[in-house]
Amino acid sequence: ASHFTLFVENGRIYGGMLEGLHAIAALGVGRFIMTANQNLVIADIPPAQRPQVEALLSAHGLERPLSGLRRSAMACVALPTCGLALAESERYLPDLISLLEAELERFGLSQDDITIRMTGCPNGCARPYLSEIGLVGRTPGIYNLYLGGAHEGIRLNKLHRRDVNGDAIVAALSPLFEAYATERQSGERFGDYVIRAGIVAETTA
Repeated sequence: ASHFTLFVENGRIYGGMLEGLHAIAALGVGRFIMTANQNLVIADIPPAQRPQVEALLSAHGLERPLSGLRRSAMACVALPTCGLALAESERYLPDLISLLEAELERFGLSQDDITIRMTGCPNGCARPYLSEIGLVGRTPGIYNLYLGGAHEGIRLNKLHRRDVNGDAIVAALSPLFEAYATERQSGERFGDYVIRAGIVAETTA
């Protein structure tokens, strides 16, 4: 049996993705598994049915190419759903990622998996304090920027910039992306690089 892992942006399934998953479910094979990162695994597909599933994924645009940053992104619901939210998260992060993707493309990092997480308040429901790039809402349009979490989620990050808007976030990250592209060691993750480069201190306790 084989499986397919589908990226679900901010955990929202609708439109063509919903139609495609309905069609796959109608085949009566495999099972759907929701992941802790808001994505979906279609598991236990018998080899004989794999071509059918692949055809449905393709027909409904579910195999579109994605940057490593977008694949590794997560946001909480924030405004207008959550009464605790101080800033946008789910509705804003995809647009911010598009701006950051342009910078990553410049430095040849489009396919590098870098975890980024955003929340609308300090409660951190999307686990921003564990990501390589963390954004925590302070007030509408303003965030604290954290850096240096472990890609695997086993190290907390550190505050890097306080009270920055979208343009300032891009301006802060772009030179770090450039330095990472040219100075990283073999296999070194972005969160590890910013610590080695002295951008933020490592969290050890």
